[in-house]
Amino acid sequence: CQSLDNKLVVYQAGDRYTLQRKKKFEGHNVAGYACDIGVSPDGRFVCSGDSDGKLFFWDFKRTKMLQKYRAHEKGPCVGCVWHPVETSVVFSCGWDGVIKMWQ
Repeated sequence: CQSLDNKLVVYQAGDRYTLQRKKKFEGHNVAGYACDIGVSPDGRFVCSGDSDGKLFFWDFKRTKMLQKYRAHEKGPCVGCVWHPVETSVVFSCGWDGVIKMWQ
């Protein structure tokens, strides 16, 4: 889940929820915005937008940032989602009213 201290954090769900302290994804600025999180269909990658309009990609297993792009010009990048069949395609949207496709 997206936390307000500029991190993505992971919880394990079972009988109860447990924070996975070693699984955190950092490097983006989301404080004050409801930026969505996307997970690739194979579970290998995580993406999220940030308040500066950037789109970030991390390796889920290693929690390492792989790439960041200037995705949206005016305001935050608030949404990102992987295509369910074409796993090399990601869509993002922002407050600029634009939906972009990334390959």
